[in-house]
Amino acid sequence: MWESTAMNDTERFRKGLEEGYKEYLSVHPRSRAKILPIHQVIAEILLAKLGGQAKGFTVLAMGIDNSKELALGGKYYTKAIDIAVLYNNQPVSGLGFKFITSNYKQNSNNYFENMLGETANLKRVDFLYGQMLVFKHKMPYYSSDQKTFTKIEHINETNIVKYLKLYNDKAQALYHKPDIIYVSFIETGDEKAFGEIAESYQRGQPIQIDKGQFHRAQIARVKVNFVKPAALREDGFSSDTIRFLDKVGNFETFMDAFVHLTLGKTYSM
Repeated sequence: MWESTAMNDTERFRKGLEEGYKEYLSVHPRSRAKILPIHQVIAEILLAKLGGQAKGFTVLAMGIDNSKELALGGKYYTKAIDIAVLYNNQPVSGLGFKFITSNYKQNSNNYFENMLGETANLKRVDFLYGQMLVFKHKMPYYSSDQKTFTKIEHINETNIVKYLKLYNDKAQALYHKPDIIYVSFIETGDEKAFGEIAESYQRGQPIQIDKGQFHRAQIARVKVNFVKPAALREDGFSSDTIRFLDKVGNFETFMDAFVHLTLGKTYSM
C-alpha cells in the first residue's frame, strides 16, 4: 500500500477519499454525501493547477463553495458534470467520478456501459471529458433478502480488462472513449469486520445485522490507503492489466495530464 508522508496532491486526494468513505458509512449508501469531500478536493487541486480565476478559470462541483454541478446540454441529453472546468465562463472540460464500494460485480457491465454512453453524449458536443474510477479492493456484498453480508468480492481480470481494451482502442472518432482515465484500488481499514460477517455466512452461520448500524460502527476503523497494482497479481490480474493500472493509477500524473489537455483546449477559444 502507498502511504504519503507529505500533504501533496495524492495525500489530499487520499484524505478526501477517507472522508468520503466515512460519509458513506454514516448515511444511506446511495447518498451523494460520500462524493462531496472527494469532488471538493479534486476541484480545488484543478483550480490551483489551472491558475485560478486570475487566469480565467472556474471549477464547478458539489462541495466547493456554494456551487452546483454544471448541467451541460449534451448531444442526446443534459448531463450534470461531477467536476466541470469553465474558461471565461465557457465550459471546456470535465471529469466523471465513480467511487464503488459494494455489490459491484452484478453491475460491472452497467457501470462500463453507462460510462461509454455519458462520454459519447458529452464528447459529441466538443467537450473534453475524462473518467475517474476508484474501487474498494475487497468489496462486501450485502443481501437484502438475507439481511447480512454474504461474501467479499474481489474485482478480477474480467471486470477490469474491458477498461484496458478501451484504453488501447486507437480507432478514429471514438466518441465513447474518455479523453483520459484514472483507475485505482483502495483499502479502507474495515475489511476484517466485513470479512468476519461474510465468513460466518459462508460457514452456514449467518448473522443478521442492521446494515446502517453496522456501517456506523466501522467509522473509527477507517484508514484509506492505495493498493499497488502489483499486489493485484494475487487476484489473478495479468501483467498487461497491471501495467495498465500502473499507467492510469497515478493521481498526480493524471491531474497534470488533464490540466495539460484542458489548457490545450483553451488555446482556440
